[in-house]
Amino acid sequence: MNSRERFINLMSFKPVDRLPVVEWATWWDKTLERWKTEGLPSELKDSWEIREYLGLDSYRQEWVSFLAKDFPRPLKHIHNLDEYNKILPFMFPKEPVFDLKTAEKYGNEQRRGDSVVWLQLDGFFWGPRKMLGIEDHLCAFYDNFELMKRINEDLVEYNLRVLDDYCKFAVPDFLVFAEDMSYNHGPMISKELFDEFLAPYYGRIVPLARKRGIKVFVDTDGLVHDLVPWFLESGFDGFLPLERMAGVDINLLRQRHPKLLMIGAFDKTAMHLGEAAIRKEFERILPVMRSGGYIPSVDHQTPPGVSLADYKLYLRLLKEYASVRG
Repeated sequence: MNSRERFINLMSFKPVDRLPVVEWATWWDKTLERWKTEGLPSELKDSWEIREYLGLDSYRQEWVSFLAKDFPRPLKHIHNLDEYNKILPFMFPKEPVFDLKTAEKYGNEQRRGDSVVWLQLDGFFWGPRKMLGIEDHLCAFYDNFELMKRINEDLVEYNLRVLDDYCKFAVPDFLVFAEDMSYNHGPMISKELFDEFLAPYYGRIVPLARKRGIKVFVDTDGLVHDLVPWFLESGFDGFLPLERMAGVDINLLRQRHPKLLMIGAFDKTAMHLGEAAIRKEFERILPVMRSGGYIPSVDHQTPPGVSLADYKLYLRLLKEYASVRG
């Protein structure tokens, strides 16, 4: 099987020759700084070259922001519609903000089956928070809701346009919305607020993505157990990164939601503890690895406490466990 066939079958709960061997997130800069002192070739220019050097499958990500390239920096948070309208010319650019040659390259790789392509967009919790700041954003659900809805109205129109533009080069195998709307005790907002401020906008783009055959994921840190049914009701297929230290139990999620797609979940805090600890963590997630619909990967970026030797050991064991069969 090639990379794309393997992904499509796995995400449809069909047989695969092995599980994908991927790193969905790039590594911390300090991690790479350490690895370069431990033998990682310094001439490797970007995360894609590092992935190839380490023997990972090719998964190509394009994250398209709603901020134009000339957006004023540093980012200053807005407080009302007047301030929003003033900064609006630097948001939601009309021309695609992704590199067209790169998109064409990814599309060609995808059509050959050499790469899996995933598009990442700013979601309808993440987007307003980026503009308002963390504290003001949470307060705005109650005292600045007109501004919140205006941002998301503009954002959904932009995201729809980006999706259409990108599909001219490559129809993504999966689409990820960045949200980060949970912490280690659960969601940051109530179901009522989700239904009013997020669900209507997802209702305009998620069905269109799925009609194209695109699997739709949400990227949210923290404890996601209560969030899962909210997003499933909005048409989503899956979740990442499923952080173990936040209390996420993917075995429990699989029991509750048999067709939920998942990426991540391997506890990054076990990676520097040696082979026995790494094997123990793989054994924990092995039942879900055998169940289909799941790509095992680190549950966030690999921390700098992990040496290059530690990481290569993790990869060796990942490849071993990726060969499991149900």
